[in-house]
Amino acid sequence: MLPNTQLNFRKLSNSQVALHPNPKGIIQFIGSFIFGSFPAWTYRFLHQYLFDQGYSLILYRFPLNPIEFNHWEVSFGLLKEQYLLKTEIIKTLKEESQPDDVINTYSNPANYLWLGHSLGCKYIILLEISSNEPARRSQIFQECLDKKDADEAIKQIALIESVQQISKGVIDKLLPQTESVNQFFIKDQSSVLLAPEISNTVRILKSGWRISNSLANPNQKQTECLIRSSKELFNLTGVISFKSDSIAEDDVAFMVEQIQHKHFKPLYKELEGWHFEPLSIYIEHLGQSIVDFFDELKSRQSNL
Repeated sequence: MLPNTQLNFRKLSNSQVALHPNPKGIIQFIGSFIFGSFPAWTYRFLHQYLFDQGYSLILYRFPLNPIEFNHWEVSFGLLKEQYLLKTEIIKTLKEESQPDDVINTYSNPANYLWLGHSLGCKYIILLEISSNEPARRSQIFQECLDKKDADEAIKQIALIESVQQISKGVIDKLLPQTESVNQFFIKDQSSVLLAPEISNTVRILKSGWRISNSLANPNQKQTECLIRSSKELFNLTGVISFKSDSIAEDDVAFMVEQIQHKHFKPLYKELEGWHFEPLSIYIEHLGQSIVDFFDELKSRQSNL
């Protein structure tokens, strides 16, 4: 383990950021419903552990809106924030006269990682699906979504592409000596999903009874179709579940089934605990599992 370093978050753009002095990677975190609205506090033990392992942290706040069911809108908002935030981070590091090798770590999209918990995983999954090759992505949208929703998603992606180009132009001016890497959304970035909750259903006490949210967009059927159809994606995805989790168990089983058929051996682990285990004080086993997953995914990234 690296020596403990004080974890201090600062606000950049609309997110909370803890920049490690010698980062081995940048973890972008999206938490669960409610708890993900206050991630610096509710997940503080997990974040401290990961920071101590040498990772910088970016916390995207889950919108505190109990009637926000348009998950496309939230995902696209997060994507815009990613581009704006990356520019702000590099500006800040330049102003602080940080070494070039540190700044270059943040300019390289391959060093950005994703960590989601519960419903936060769904946003990462939607971003991955949006990162597909344009013609293929449009085909999948048209297969799995209503025409209105497919057209709107394609329209929003086009708008985000303009934000991406603006961000890239600013970074190129800030780092004229650095070779620019054109990263399309989150393509080829590693992600670890903790107890992924993508269907918006809650199973009651391991019975056949479920509470379902039929207003979610995309809904369970559409989300599963999008994932199942995106056969060329999710090669750098790991899944961690919890043995006593009665909330996400069906979605975990679905995601594990999907990564069975990818380029690499599926990266999956079941740990002791319940759905909200990532909020626990005792997170050493979980934290080490996340670090091990990211190490393995980094080696896979170089072999894609």
